[in-house]
Amino acid sequence: MTALQHSSPRKKSGRRAAAKRRPKVTFTGVLGELLLTVGALLLLFIGWKYFYYDGLAGSAQDEAGASLSQQFEQDYQTADAPELDESGIPIRAMPEGEGQPFAVLYVPAWEGDFSRTIATGTSFYGVLDQYVGAYESSDPVGSVGNFVIAGHRWGYGSAFKEVPDLSVGDNVYIETVDGWYVYTYRSGEYVLPSEVSVLADVPRHPDMKSEDRIMILQTCNPIYTSSLERQVAYTVLVDFVPRSEGPPAEIADTVNARANNGNQDTGGDL
Repeated sequence: MTALQHSSPRKKSGRRAAAKRRPKVTFTGVLGELLLTVGALLLLFIGWKYFYYDGLAGSAQDEAGASLSQQFEQDYQTADAPELDESGIPIRAMPEGEGQPFAVLYVPAWEGDFSRTIATGTSFYGVLDQYVGAYESSDPVGSVGNFVIAGHRWGYGSAFKEVPDLSVGDNVYIETVDGWYVYTYRSGEYVLPSEVSVLADVPRHPDMKSEDRIMILQTCNPIYTSSLERQVAYTVLVDFVPRSEGPPAEIADTVNARANNGNQDTGGDL
């Protein structure tokens, strides 16, 4: 009989298998993780502020503008008669107090049935995040001098996103209780934020007295910044259409649509 053969026992290693090394925690690693987290949060914030909230704010602006336009029709019957200048154009001072809506802006050259409420003042949170703002120090709508309005180019409804796309001859309409002031685009330029001379009666020439009826549309440049430059669009008054004659033909469909669809008109990117 053949004896059973026993396998010889394995020799145990004198060293235990080396334990798996844990990654070292370093300052640069922690900093990298923090930066990634902050970056993700910023992207979410930008998406909310400039896309989702942009649409909501713009829609609210359109509805407010439509409501104001309808209010004009009612106020026209009871409002005090405006002062007429030497050319027979009605001139009303802007209402007092920041954030007071008093006019509606129409720009047929821009996308959709574009319209926005104009309110007094240009503070960011009080006015520009809801309306197009009018400089309270500027001259009244339609008057000889310089009526200046400002709006966001990106975010909060992107009211002035298409200012760079204006062409010579494009009309810009301002509706008030008295009717529609018709301005026509003439030229534009880029200036530093400190160039306050554009607000003068004769833009860039504060010592001169204006003989023209100017309106400026002002916004930020480049599109995703707010402090590098200002883009300034110059327009001049070419006509006034009294409310009794109905809206000008170029914007009649937009004005009528606003009055007939439950204040849900949209324009631009909204």
